[in-house]
This record gives sequence, C-alpha cells and structure tokens, in this order.
Amino acid sequence: MENEQAEAWIRFCRETDPAETLARMIPFVREVGVSRIADISGLDSIGLPVAVAYRPTARSLATCYGTGVTLTEAKASAVMEALERFCAENPKITLRYASYDELLGEGRVVDLDMLPRIRDAPPPKFRRSLWARATGMTSGDTSWVPFETVHLDFALPLPTNLECLLMGSGGLASGNTTKEAAVHAINELIERDALALWRAKGSDINETIIDLESVNDPWCTGILSTLSRSGVRTAVWDMTSDLGVPAFFCEISSDNSSTFRNVSPAAGSACHPLTGIALGKAMLEAVQSRLTMISGTRDDLTREMFMRGSPRAPLEEPNTCAGKDFTDVPNVLGFASIDNAIENLLDRLRTAGIDEPLIVDLSHDVIPAAVVRVIAPGLEGSCDAPGYTAGARARRLAANQDGDVENG
Repeated sequence: MENEQAEAWIRFCRETDPAETLARMIPFVREVGVSRIADISGLDSIGLPVAVAYRPTARSLATCYGTGVTLTEAKASAVMEALERFCAENPKITLRYASYDELLGEGRVVDLDMLPRIRDAPPPKFRRSLWARATGMTSGDTSWVPFETVHLDFALPLPTNLECLLMGSGGLASGNTTKEAAVHAINELIERDALALWRAKGSDINETIIDLESVNDPWCTGILSTLSRSGVRTAVWDMTSDLGVPAFFCEISSDNSSTFRNVSPAAGSACHPLTGIALGKAMLEAVQSRLTMISGTRDDLTREMFMRGSPRAPLEEPNTCAGKDFTDVPNVLGFASIDNAIENLLDRLRTAGIDEPLIVDLSHDVIPAAVVRVIAPGLEGSCDAPGYTAGARARRLAANQDGDVENG
C-alpha cells in the first residue's frame, strides 16, 4: 500500500521528485531573494524536518517554511514557497486601470460579489483600480480579476485597489509545471473553503473527530508514531466539504512534563484527493506551525498569538473520544494523469455551483518552475485572515444549522 500511495502522490501532485526539484532550483534561490536555507527541526523535540528559506528583501513575508518526512522534502517545500511569493510580489502580467462597470461593458469580468471580502459593504463597481488578465480553466476565455486578488506586493503604499477584498496567498501555488501548480492551487482553495465551512458548524464539529486507531495508511501511522514518541498529543478532525475532496484539521499539543518546551497547541489543515496524503499533510502542517511559533521569526506573528495560541477545536481531551473511522472518508480515485485530476476537481466545483475558476500565470521565464494564482469565485476565503467576512456558502450553512436548532 505504501508504494501505491507513493506512486499516486508522484502521479497526482509531482511530475518530478523533491530532490530533483530542489537541485534544479538551488542555482536560482538568490534570484528569488533567498539568502539562506536553514534546518530548524532541532528547535523542537518532535524531530520531523522543518526548513526555512529567508528572504530579507521580501515585499510580503520574509520567511518561507517547508516540511516533509525528509529534510530534502522540507527544503524543497520552503524554496518553492519562496518562489511563489517572489513571483506574486513581482508579477510580470498584463494589467488594466479601469472600473468594474467599464470592463463589464467591454466583455468578461469576474463577479465581484462572489469573491472573499473583508467587510460586508458591496465592492465599489464604479471605482477605477488595477485589474489582471486571467484565463478560464474550463472555457479558456479571458477575464479580468482585481489585481489585489493576484499580487503579494504589500510594501506601502499599496497599489490602487478596491479596499474591500480579501488579500492573501490563497490559491497561489508553484510546481514543476503549470498543471502541477494548478492542482496544488485548487487543492488549497478547497482546503480553505472546507475549513471555513467546518468552523461554521460550531459544536457540531465534535462529531467529525477521527479515531486515530483506525488510520491504516503507513505514511500517516509513521507520522503519528513519531508524534506519540515525542510526547505530543494529536487530534484530527474530518472537515471534508460538500465538494467531496478529503480534508483534515489537525491539532498537536503537549505539556511541560512531556517535552522540553512549553509550547501552545499548534494546528494545521490540508486537502488532497487521497485521504492518506491529506491527513499526512495536515499533521505535517501542524508540526510546521508549531516550529514557526517556536522560532518566532515569521513577520506576522504577534504577542497575542503567543499568549493565546492557535485557534483550538472545542474538545479538551480529544483522544478520549471514539471518533469517526478514518476509512469512512473516501478517496477521490481514478486519475490516469494530472489532466484527469484537474478535470475531476473542476467538475466537483461546477457540481457545487462554483463559478469557473480563473488562472493567472505568474511564472518567470528565467526560473525553471511554474507559479500560478487560481481564483475560484464562490468558494470561502481564509477564515483566519484579519477581517474575514463569511461568504454565501458559510452563511447558508449557518442559516441551515440555526433552522435545525429551532426545529429541534
């Protein structure tokens, strides 16, 4: 089974293994602003690899973290994240300065009401701002999207924008090829949407905790064993949405008696068509989040975060619950190629009533890797982002739950 999962992982998400990707990118790390790649695994007692790529001249975050089950995977992940941010900070794309109403009169433009926002007020459709040219992932048609949903140039003053849309890294991804990057981007968008919907369930998320004894994936059981040996408690919840792509939320925690550090609980989430990979990535993300807090070098960490820790799931002793069987979360199988995978993911979005995703190619010709930004109008944005405002899907879920409570 382990070999089957490994082959599926390479076939679905990577067209080149991490070692080759890292070797190909090393000559270009200074091009993307990386001054140093550090192994920070030893700062924690867990022992799973976490690497940091430092970018002192970044126009967004100056540290990019990566993780994996080997140090090579962790370094490759950190470098590729650095590449993503560099390309989004320095986009070489076609822009327009116009209003929504002007672009609507000329042709196709994204529906602003379907994009994640940071306030309830409607976007000003008469106001002129910068727009980027995007391509429909199904139709191939050109469409215009707000530039602030594409770039990561956060140096002040910000480029002219609509001042109401959620800006961040959601849907930004890199890969060895454009299609590979697109798969990563779509998975991340589905993950963030699933997390927002799962959190909107309130106390009902107690029913989604996974019985870790039922986990039968060798890769995942290996990570769980490593966490257990280090004295870390692990809790996992199934947050798979109506899109049907496996997604998990993981929290790891420890106390002073089991580790040499007093560390607040750390959380991570992930989405992937294979349940084993989705779960493994969620656990590794939690490990990375914990080391991010320990190292304390990320730009957006605040004093309040160290005082209150990461957002917690509402269970004090999660491992005492019987939980949901891991094998009850179905895989999304049957892909012969990355093309088939993209087609399946787009079909799932379409079935759920999500508008056609749009893609912007942010790749730089001189760098041997691809970077894209995918925008999926209608999906929820990152619910952890400052100012997050629930979209239609989250509001609809909350309304349905309120109705169930009243009927009960």
